[in-house]
Amino acid sequence: MASEKKFSLNDTYQLDELRKCMESESDNLSVSIKICEKGKNTLRYGLEGVMSPEDIVNFVDARKTSIHNNSQKDELTGLYNADYFDKRISTIDRSEVLPVAVINFNINSWKFVNDNFGDDESDRLIKIISDIIVGESKPYFVIGRMDGDIFGVLIPMALEGEAEQYVESVTRRCNEYEDRILAPSVAAGIAYKTNIEQKIGDLMSDAEYEMFAHKYEMKNTPEYQKRLEHGLKTEE
Repeated sequence: MASEKKFSLNDTYQLDELRKCMESESDNLSVSIKICEKGKNTLRYGLEGVMSPEDIVNFVDARKTSIHNNSQKDELTGLYNADYFDKRISTIDRSEVLPVAVINFNINSWKFVNDNFGDDESDRLIKIISDIIVGESKPYFVIGRMDGDIFGVLIPMALEGEAEQYVESVTRRCNEYEDRILAPSVAAGIAYKTNIEQKIGDLMSDAEYEMFAHKYEMKNTPEYQKRLEHGLKTEE
């Protein structure tokens, strides 16, 4: 008869401890494993049944990989989340790489979409635009979702005009996107780190200022309002 063991875990350190325990086991175990979010009672993963120590180790290794990835990625878009994006900013600052293009993207009229079409459509808008931002990027770009409708992009060792061409490509792809309800659109601002004494975090504020200037310019054009409201006509 398999011996019975129960484990309640909430971080990768405790997963490591469980893995060590299994190294001394040889017989099958009747286990109940619950892994909760750190500091919460919310269940993230669970496992119950009779298993070999090897199967339990495989379960632990898979969960550790998943927890590690989740700690870096935004759930909706798959981009770096705000916390991990900040870590990448610090890493690039320390590397003293120059120049670095710092780009701030903001979704235009996300609140309009949320108010008129609900959470599902506003989330879909975020996903559409994040896919465009990634699709037009190059492998060495560092991209994160900094807030609900705000994205940050870093281009280390940016070539002359590279950031501007990238922003133009993203803007064009958004404007060309056809959808029955949504009209994807972004405002963008660019700043440059050209001196190792500069901090990318400070330049993010400069890029944000440029983004708001771009947003104001865009939202005051008749073409923008016409495209934005086409989804309302579809719903009528």
